Amino acid sequence: MLKTYICHFKTIFKMIAISNQIFNQDFVFILLMFSFLIIAILRGYYWKYVRLLFFGLFAQRYSNQFLREGNVFTERVNMLTFGLLITNLTILLSYISNKQASFDFIYISVFLLLFFLFKIIMILFLGHLFMMRDIAKLLIFFSFLFDRVLAILLFPLLVFLHYSYLATDYIMVLGVNVIVVILLLLKIFWIWKIGAKSFGLSQFYIFLYLCAIEITPVLVLVKQFAD
Repeated sequence: MLKTYICHFKTIFKMIAISNQIFNQDFVFILLMFSFLIIAILRGYYWKYVRLLFFGLFAQRYSNQFLREGNVFTERVNMLTFGLLITNLTILLSYISNKQASFDFIYISVFLLLFFLFKIIMILFLGHLFMMRDIAKLLIFFSFLFDRVLAILLFPLLVFLHYSYLATDYIMVLGVNVIVVILLLLKIFWIWKIGAKSFGLSQFYIFLYLCAIEITPVLVLVKQFAD
């Protein structure tokens, strides 16, 4: 009799686990569809500005043009790409950390929002402290420029990661890491170049900024979820 009850409870727990797994896959699917919707809106209505973001990775004149055309459309692009960044990073980090319960998705999203908000506040604080408010605003733009492009590039990789049987998880995660490293190196290069040549900032202070605001937070974020 006792063995029968134990087997019965095991069956119930297995059914609950399967139900949770199906719900989590459905939740991932909804997030991916939300990302696809944002990309479709960007492609359909704001492609001119999105192209400037992509080209701005390699030539400063395109990012300068994006800044010069600052209007309601560029603000919408900034909002849409930031939402895309939070959504796609949430999917990626939940997959890497193997935390895919509904609460985990909310926790990761809130963590990312606070993470980027803290980064913005720190840059603005440093700009106010050293009386370089205009430079601080430019730093925020160039820092998030690469993050926004990353958000767009992540989408096809996330789709393959969850639904493709042609590539292994190792290959897809390796691909994500390669893109992240390349964009981070590009970000460091451009911030260093613009800070030193355009504004004549001390290379020592640029190095401190990069270590404190750009590199260390990324390492903390990876350690937080990779463990």
